[in-house]
Amino acid sequence: MTAQVTSVEAGNVPPAELDRPVQDGRAPAEPAALLRAWMPADDDPDRPLATLATVDDDGVPDARTVLVSAIDDTSVAIHTDADSRKARQMRARPVAALVVRWPDTARQIVLRGPVRRDTADGERAAFARRSRYLQLLASINSDDMAVRARAEREAALARFDAAHADPPMPPTWAGFRLLPDEIAFWEGAERGPSRRVRYTRDGAGWSREYVAG
Repeated sequence: MTAQVTSVEAGNVPPAELDRPVQDGRAPAEPAALLRAWMPADDDPDRPLATLATVDDDGVPDARTVLVSAIDDTSVAIHTDADSRKARQMRARPVAALVVRWPDTARQIVLRGPVRRDTADGERAAFARRSRYLQLLASINSDDMAVRARAEREAALARFDAAHADPPMPPTWAGFRLLPDEIAFWEGAERGPSRRVRYTRDGAGWSREYVAG
């Protein structure tokens, strides 16, 4: 008899054909190559969802789901409204953690480290890659809009859409780059324990160790 696999267990079982460098002990000496292999290219419209954790003024953790906008060999970027709570928290306490999870492939990346503001070029490029819907929301999705009735909100979006063939980048559009001091790549397994490879910044390079999943 074949045991029924629950939805939670399914998220721990990778496709049979998937390359598994963490499970097989083939993780590179530094994390950049593995990060690029697991994350989509910046111009891929299918952006990964991630949980962004920040710290509020009282030192209490806060978290929300965001889109990962871009990556390079030293950082991962998210973009948002400069007046949002997460943006205010990252300016006040410029540290964060980001968790990216792919249940279909039983993979996860956790990044922790300091945060800095993205460059103006990076912010413009990220806005240009956003879908039209998200570009429109960047201009009209405010707390004032949130208190209106659903029909009013939908009408406002329709009016703004009709008035802008090319949605403008709002002045409050802002990007933040997490420059990780620690990156952990997790892989599930169908017949054995899950496993992580954890990279920790060590001077100009990285140290690497395999740890329990």
